[in-house]
Amino acid sequence: MAVTRLRPEGLPQRLPSVARVHVVPPPGSRSGTLERVSWLTPYAAETIGEDAMRAGRGARLEVTVPPATSDDGMAAVATLFAWLREKGIEVIVIRGDDEA
Repeated sequence: MAVTRLRPEGLPQRLPSVARVHVVPPPGSRSGTLERVSWLTPYAAETIGEDAMRAGRGARLEVTVPPATSDDGMAAVATLFAWLREKGIEVIVIRGDDEA
């Protein structure tokens, strides 16, 4: 089943180049946490979203972007994964620290 998601104009230009993601399963789940560091391309974002969907309703997607990411970049990442909230998945976007 193909899923089409509309992306606001200019969104890819505002995305940070890389992100660290954690998919935390819902409480009581038998599956573990998925961690990944990836270039934040539209294809990678779709794969990350699919991973979060597989974790199930009540899961949490934590996206950590580089510390120098602009406010526009933070908003772009939040917009990119906003559709997951409609599926019952919490989405958290934060800036990393310099040590990460």
